[in-house]
Amino acid sequence: MQRPNLALAGPPPHMQGVSLDPNPPTYQLPADPARLAIEQPRLARRFWRKLKKTVGYLPFGETFLSAFFAAVDPKTPTGAKAILLGALGYFIVPIDMIPDILGAFGYGDDLAVILAAIKAVDSSITEAHREKARGQIETLRKGS
Repeated sequence: MQRPNLALAGPPPHMQGVSLDPNPPTYQLPADPARLAIEQPRLARRFWRKLKKTVGYLPFGETFLSAFFAAVDPKTPTGAKAILLGALGYFIVPIDMIPDILGAFGYGDDLAVILAAIKAVDSSITEAHREKARGQIETLRKGS
């Protein structure tokens, strides 16, 4: 039985126009600015709801909040916003690698995702974002 030569067939229809180069010459944004503008308010509501529930035992809440303030800052570059909003989205989604119902232990994977995102866009998270996060965490902890 002779095997077909798949190299001549070309990419499947859903891969048309997608670079197969692992190091493409241009940076491809994970989301376009219009889509970010639509998703940002919904993500913000869900983020605050979850942060308020977990602030009492979440030792890295300030880190999450700094990333959030950078993500919603109009001065933050679009690519950095997309990365941060994606990581924060992982935090608010109830189904992930380690279930959040396991308390502080369940947030280990969320922390790893946030820290990786912060590492990727560290220059976009300013001291003003961190200071705002510290103040907000203090307010939330007093209220809980």
